[in-house]
Amino acid sequence: MNENERNEQWRERIRAYRDSGQTMRAWCSAQEIPFNQLKYWLRKLSPGKRKASATTWVTVTPTSHPSPEASPLVVRIGNASIDIRPGFDASLLTQVVRVLEAGR
Repeated sequence: MNENERNEQWRERIRAYRDSGQTMRAWCSAQEIPFNQLKYWLRKLSPGKRKASATTWVTVTPTSHPSPEASPLVVRIGNASIDIRPGFDASLLTQVVRVLEAGR
């Protein structure tokens, strides 16, 4: 298999992983593919071949107090999304985000 064929094979595998909705570990286990191999190919084939970056936390300061009917803030991490509404538990959100990041 030449390099172009191998790259295309991994692009298809990455599409299948992303479409599955599973965590990286669960998908790799089901496909019998080493977890680190999927991570390698995700980095290699990602646009711009960006280096792995550390999680960056930012402070969000609301400019006004939204009403309970206000649209939620939506946070997306991989295939997961979290709707954040007024009165959310910040420590629970922090824990959930860390778990989602660890599964990538």
